[in-house]
Amino acid sequence: MKKSEIIKILSYLNNCYNNRFKFPKADDDSSTMMVEVWYDLLKLYQYQLVVAAVKKLIINQPQWPPTPGEIVKTIEILKQPESAKITAGKAWYLALKAVRKFGYYNPGEAMESLPPGVREAVRNFGGFAALCHSQDTSYVKNQFIKIYQEINLKNQETAYLPRPFKEKLLLISEENEVQ
Repeated sequence: MKKSEIIKILSYLNNCYNNRFKFPKADDDSSTMMVEVWYDLLKLYQYQLVVAAVKKLIINQPQWPPTPGEIVKTIEILKQPESAKITAGKAWYLALKAVRKFGYYNPGEAMESLPPGVREAVRNFGGFAALCHSQDTSYVKNQFIKIYQEINLKNQETAYLPRPFKEKLLLISEENEVQ
């Protein structure tokens, strides 16, 4: 993205939120700083993707203007594949479907047929064999859903961060572990 495109987005927001979002600011330094901050957080994304995220936020949250962080989160959600947006109930359905289709004797194929998040939940449950041997379906279902939700919660903090920023955070955390 270019800074001129950031200015277009800020002006667009100013027109959508008349009294709740001011751009340009009263003085040039404040306007320049605002453009710099927004550019720093959105420069990795294509203009059309940012515009789509801004419009989605304007429609879904019309009371307050979006922050750059909300825009980044919305963009990252839009970019996620459908397999990353699976609900806990759908994850349980997919795991159960794999049990019925592949049975106890084909755990490798069964695990390969599952999306990554569901696969991780099955592993944390005790593996595919444990899922196949489970008998009390309501208890098993509740346990599996709980595990899947915990996995999603753990991944959620970093799931919406842009890849370069995630890599920087990883490097910083590795450097701190060495010390």
